[in-house]
Amino acid sequence: MKTIIYSLMLLLLMFAVIVCAGDEQIQNRESQIKAAFLYNFVMFTEWPADKLSEPNTITIGLLGEHQFGDAFDPIKNKTVKKQRLNIKNFGMFRKSFPQNDAGKLEFANYIEQLRKCHVLFICDSEHENYKAIIDTVKSHGVLTVGETEDFLGFGGIITFIPGTEKPVFEVNIDSCENENLKISSKVLRLARKVIDYDAPDAVDKNK
Repeated sequence: MKTIIYSLMLLLLMFAVIVCAGDEQIQNRESQIKAAFLYNFVMFTEWPADKLSEPNTITIGLLGEHQFGDAFDPIKNKTVKKQRLNIKNFGMFRKSFPQNDAGKLEFANYIEQLRKCHVLFICDSEHENYKAIIDTVKSHGVLTVGETEDFLGFGGIITFIPGTEKPVFEVNIDSCENENLKISSKVLRLARKVIDYDAPDAVDKNK
């Protein structure tokens, strides 16, 4: 309980800090806050037991051209859910590798590593590949997180909304349930909008 309260207080404190930062600090601060959010998404999400059967690690994957730099340094190798937190950079999304035996094996391993992620942050640089990426990891219990307003429409689970004064995110609860994931109500209460495409109306906290 103390860990939960501390984490939520940390997020609220970081909201205040970004508003007060100078222009030259905003990009770094936004990256640090997104990293903190991703850490908390791990803490407050429940995965199926078989997804946590990988030995001793929970992986946050980063896909695309990101600006995180050293933003993840404070949380690297932390223990979460009795597992070591692993941050893995995948670079730009690859749709294929050389069409020889070695290339096919490398591509199969690449896809397997994407699917093993617990959280996959997909940068806006991968916008044209959203559908291909989400289709690739679908049904593998991956919490997909984006940073454009239309990300949820492609089947993503959480997206940060750009152009806001403080970090704002929305949740596609339908996609979340399809992956057999359960996001804590503590996170859902922080979301601007919780969308269920199977329901008549989304829950919009701005109304």
